[in-house]
Amino acid sequence: MKLKNRKIYLSMAILTLCVLPFPVNTSAQTVQEKSVSVELTSSITDSSDAHLYAPIIGWRYKSVNGKVYRRQYNYSREKWIGEWELCP
Repeated sequence: MKLKNRKIYLSMAILTLCVLPFPVNTSAQTVQEKSVSVELTSSITDSSDAHLYAPIIGWRYKSVNGKVYRRQYNYSREKWIGEWELCP
């Protein structure tokens, strides 16, 4: 029984000594309001040849009292879509 306990303690000590030289880096990140800007450029000079088939829609984010909210924005028409919702 004593021999078994010694082996267990010795194994735990070796494991502890092997793990100690490897530090673990941790960090926390604060979420802030992020704005996404999209710049549309076109090389077409005649506007009758240009057709926009699909709207460009993206998320906009804001942080209020530590909670992150999101809302969809139509960059093609420069209008908001829907209401602010709490991010999951």
